[in-house]
Amino acid sequence: MKYYLAYGMNCNMSEMEYRCPDAKSLGKVTLKNHKLAFKVHCDAEYKPGASMECALWLITDACEKSLDQLEGYPFYYDKKEVIVEHDGKTLRPMIYYMKDNTKLDMPSEYYLEMVTEGYREHNINIMQIIQSLEEIAECI
Repeated sequence: MKYYLAYGMNCNMSEMEYRCPDAKSLGKVTLKNHKLAFKVHCDAEYKPGASMECALWLITDACEKSLDQLEGYPFYYDKKEVIVEHDGKTLRPMIYYMKDNTKLDMPSEYYLEMVTEGYREHNINIMQIIQSLEEIAECI
């Protein structure tokens, strides 16, 4: 078992149940020095001083393989370890992030609904979503 940090559609409980039936949600955590960005799909952009709430999962190797396929690893998303605090412990979960400098762009309505539902299920502040969408609107 290993830790996985989700910030987009993989916060959604039913989506994760379908893809990774052995995954266990451990709740929300804060990732420092990153912000949520929509580039059609979600991305965790490195930004010093920023922070974003994410869902922490405990996953199996089979879950990771399923997620790798979904995320287009290693071509669309890459992955790295990050540091978060959970229940008074420092953890190093794996997180996916977009490989190239894909431009900000609006998500589909369906994708946005899945992300928003997952954020609500994990009690993640949806202001992150609103701010990310506003940032796209400023660029248009």
